[in-house]
Order: sequence, then C-alpha cells, then structure tokens
Amino acid sequence: MKKSFQSRQGGCPLVEYYNELNSIFMELDYRRPNDMTCVADIKKQRKCIAEDRVYIFLVGLDHSLDQVSGHVLAIAPLPSLGEAYSLVCCEVQRVLSGRLRKVLHETIFGSQGAFVEGRHILDVVLIANEVVDEKRRSCATKEGVQLEMEILDKGLFVFIKFCNPMVDVLSRLMIRAEETGITEGFFVGRDRTRVSLLQFADDTIFFSKDSMEHLQNLKIILLVFGQVSGLKINLEKNTILGLPLGGNPKTIGFWDPVVERISRRLDGWKKTFLSLGGRITLIQSCLSHIPSYFLSLFKISVSIASKIEKMQRDFLWSGAGEGKKDHLIRWEVVSRPKELGGLGFGKTMRNIALLGKWLWRFPRKRSGLWDKVIVSIHGIHPNGRDANMVVRWSHRCPWKTIAQVFQEFSPFVRLVVGNGERIRFWEDLWWGNQTLCSQFADLYRVVSVKDLTVSNVLGNSLPLSWNFNFRRNLMDSEIDLLQRLMSSLSSMLFSSSSSDSRAWSLSSSGLFSVKFFFLALSKVSNHLLFLPAKFLWSSKVPSKVKALAWLVAHGKVNTNDKLQLRRPYKALCPQWCILCKGNGESIDHLFLHCPVTIGLWHRLFNLVGLVWVPPRSLEDMLVITFKGLGNSLRGTTLWQIACLTLIWMVWQERNNRIFEDKGRTEEMV
Repeated sequence: MKKSFQSRQGGCPLVEYYNELNSIFMELDYRRPNDMTCVADIKKQRKCIAEDRVYIFLVGLDHSLDQVSGHVLAIAPLPSLGEAYSLVCCEVQRVLSGRLRKVLHETIFGSQGAFVEGRHILDVVLIANEVVDEKRRSCATKEGVQLEMEILDKGLFVFIKFCNPMVDVLSRLMIRAEETGITEGFFVGRDRTRVSLLQFADDTIFFSKDSMEHLQNLKIILLVFGQVSGLKINLEKNTILGLPLGGNPKTIGFWDPVVERISRRLDGWKKTFLSLGGRITLIQSCLSHIPSYFLSLFKISVSIASKIEKMQRDFLWSGAGEGKKDHLIRWEVVSRPKELGGLGFGKTMRNIALLGKWLWRFPRKRSGLWDKVIVSIHGIHPNGRDANMVVRWSHRCPWKTIAQVFQEFSPFVRLVVGNGERIRFWEDLWWGNQTLCSQFADLYRVVSVKDLTVSNVLGNSLPLSWNFNFRRNLMDSEIDLLQRLMSSLSSMLFSSSSSDSRAWSLSSSGLFSVKFFFLALSKVSNHLLFLPAKFLWSSKVPSKVKALAWLVAHGKVNTNDKLQLRRPYKALCPQWCILCKGNGESIDHLFLHCPVTIGLWHRLFNLVGLVWVPPRSLEDMLVITFKGLGNSLRGTTLWQIACLTLIWMVWQERNNRIFEDKGRTEEMV
C-alpha cells in the first residue's frame, strides 16, 4: 500500500522526514575508486613532488601516506611550494579530472544532464517536452513543479561549483520517495520509461502523477530539502534552461524571447555608425547565434524566420537607426555559406543542420535517458538503428520536426561494415552510391527474404558464402547481374572483431559536422565563381576591407554605372571615372583598367619582380594565384594584404575626390 506523510508512524511527519533527509546528507559517499593511486599518478607525472609536499584531507584517524583509513576528499599542494604552487595545482587538477572522467557516468544519475561527457544541455529540454506532449496526448493532466536552486552560502559554493552534492542528494531522496510510494512520476511510452525528475547542474524539474496527495507530498519534500540544504525553491517557473516547456513552436508567441533579445541588441547599437565590416562581424558573432539555442531543438516557422531575417537584413545594409539604404546583394546570396559567396547567416538551412545532429547522436549510444524516452514513445526505424521517422503527433512534439530532417540527412550517411550483423544487405546504403536493391532491382525482386543482413548473405569471413536465397532459378539476364554483383563484392573486407558503424560522408574524419551539413544543404547549381573564401576571410586585413572586397567580388559596389540603374539622381554627371576623367566608371575600370589604378598594380608587381599583364576582368584578377611573394604562408599572407589593401585605397581615393574634393597623386596614393 502506498504511504503518505500522514500515514507515517511516529511524531510529526515533517520532523521525521527532516531527520531522514539530514541523515542521508550526512552519509553522502565521497568515495573515489582506488583513492591513493591519485597520489602515485601525480608523483609519476612530476617526480619533483615529494610526499611532504602533498597533504590530504581525510575522514579517518591516520594522516600518513602509507596508512590511510578514510576516504580522500581533496588533494592540494602546500602553500610553502612558492613559485611551484601553480604548477603543482595544475597537475593535481589534471590527474584528478582524468580519473574522475572515467567514473562520473556511473556515479551520476541518468536524470542529470551535466558533468558527464556525451550528455548535452538540450537532452533535458527534449525529454521534458516529449514527456509533457505525451501526457497531453494521453489526456492526462500535466502537473509539474520546477525547482530553481540558488546557492545562498557563498562559502559552500566554492566546494560545490564543479558537482553539486546537493543535487545528488535530491536525486537519491526522490528515488527513495518513489520506492516507498510517497510520490510517483510519469511512465511514458510503450516501454513505460520512468521520468520523475530531470536535472542540469542545479536546475531541476519534477514530474508528478496527477494526484493531490502526491503533489502535496512532493511539495513538502522540496520545502524540507530547502530547509536542510539552504537552497531557495522557486515554484513559479514555466521554462527549463531558458526554453519553453510544452509550447507550440508554430505559434508566434513561442519565439518572442528570441525576437526580443535581438531587438534589445539592436537598440544598444543605435547611432554607433558601424562600417559594413563591423556590422557583418556583429551579425556573425551575435545576432545569428541568438536563435541557435532554440534552433537546435525546434523547427522555426517561415513567418518568424522571415521576421528575424528582416531584422538582420536591415541592420546589415542600413545599420541601427541610420535610415533605409540600398540592399546591394540579395538575401538569398548573403545567407549562403562563405564558401559559396555568402556570409553564412544561414536562414532555415542552419536550422535543419542543427536538428540533424540529433539524428546522428541517436543510434551511437543507447544508454542515455533521452534516447530511451524517444524509443519508448516513437519506436524504432525498420532498419533497427534509427528512431522511427513516422511521427504523427502534434506540432508541440520536438521529435516530429527532427524526424522530418531524416530525408535530407540520410543521403550523407554511409554504413561501414564490421561483422555485418546489423546492416541490411539489400536495403541499406553500404556499397556504392545507391542501395543494392536499386542497383540490382531485377535480382532484388526474386529474393525470398529481403531484409537479410550482410553477414547472412556473405558470411563474416573469407571466402564469402553467397547465400542470396532466390525463390526461383535465375534467367540468363539475371545471372549476368549476379556475376556483376559478385565481382563487385569480391574485394570487400570484413572485420569480425568490430561491430558495424556508420560514417559522415561529408567530412574526412567520418564524424558529423553541422558546418558541412549546412554547406551541403546550401549548395546551388551553376553558382557564380566568387572570390575564394579562404583568400578573403582568412586575410590579415580589417573587417571593413574584407567587406568591400566581398562587394567587389560580387560586382555590387556603388560605382557610377550601378548608380545610373539604381539611383540615377545620385550618379555623377558626366558619367566619367573621377580618377582619370576619361572613361565611364565601372567596377572593372575603377579597380583594374583605370590608368591611375593600373599604375598602382604595376608598382605592386615591380616590387616583387614580376612582369604583369592585366587580365580581362577583376574577377579573373582575384582568382589568380601569383607566386612572386612565394608559396609559403608568409608569402600568401603578404599577397592577400597587398591585393585587398590596394582595392581599399582605390575606393577611398575615389570617395575622397567625390565627397571631399580632395585628391592625391599616384605617388601619394
């Protein structure tokens, strides 16, 4: 029979539970495996550290290094080490962190999303939203109480800043409360996966059965815990780790925090009169990353994406509060990756690339709580590796939008055969650029069992066994196909000692990369040949010079011929080049063919002893690699600086002559 606080025997239930919680806290186990080997590791790394230079805080009777009867709580060097104190501190921390990293996943509960390698901050948010959505769909009343713990004792914070022992006590306390029937969490999905609390560092959210008795018991536990630990309890929060809980990403209000943060940043930059290069830097480093936290879990709607892009677009071309100016390059081009001539702001393609990371993480390790919840609620893909991609639930379910990315994600995944026990021979992509059922469709039609694994068909060692299991004798044309297939597979190798794995085809390491996924999604056919991204963006020149060179490479600088088309009333009359006053002003003329400019180019090449023939266009000029400064990194850097600086100086001289009526000779320039 389940117990409540009122049914417990003895005196006041609150006092009794207070005493029980206090005893749990006092019995907290600080043990670490093979404590004293830490000291041996330190001495092995730095032999200069002697036994009398290291002291140990022990819960025991003997403080000597040879006779330790307690548990090591901390290892620290003596202050008398003087100048070597910092070195020894680093060694102690490095050795301890290396040893603790191997056992943290065993000592920290799966409900805790921090401190353990492989766990991510968004795991907790995904689980919470999936659990809430599952309960909403099952017509159950969602009741949750969220706890935000704020450290009040500053002296205690120094001790618990790495791994708060209070959080571990709270986890153990809630497990004991569930075992005794005092509280009960949620059981989700077909596997009845239990979720009662989720934690990331000291941010905790509880899930309780829709029963006033259980909710009252949970509230009392939290109040008692707060009294014992000295932590403050917040019962009014409706977000978890800064993200909404149970909201609908398709509504405008869901994204209000993102829009408001961008607006506040733009308000702070008003009247700062930044250059184009400065605005590009701010967008890349700040504005484009503000939505990333949301975009890593939720699919952004078209209307919100357009609103955010408009804010970025207006700031890029007009600044903050500087009035409307010409948008020189289409936003579709601006949002492309730098390798394709854009600035990498991303639009919705970056959202898809960020969501693709969940699909990559899912099959690699099935030990996390988040993938157990996903499997329990949504099931497994027919291939046995991925999560089920057919999700028919509401738009509040984050995994629904993640599953929709699978179509763009799967073409870049390649299966690597180990023992061949998990890869389907015909239907998985593991040999060539297409599945074997597509390459050899006639053979696939006469196979009796179509989901055979590679090891079922070929075995897992040489010679290959060739167990195709055809349901009838093959015709002559099918025999030819079979011979081609067997000839193709005869060169493959097995590794019976390793399991099947998968690789990301877009990176040489085989590991998933959001950057490469975004680049692949953004590729367009027949795109123009732009200034090489490495040449431009890796150059050691100011950002404003890079921004001008980027506009020049696109042919979008406001030269006189462009102004005649865009703003005729702003164009010069007559339409000549202000530098030579003999020809019309265009990008190729101003930066390459103008007598003044071409004289500057000749002077530059004469410095390195090169005979230079002017190319047909500036585009050709920018993609040519000149060897006069050498093939070394220093030579390449010098050529980048010289080329981009000359373009900048020509533009500055042109503007000074037009707007300030100040001109300089070629020698002065």
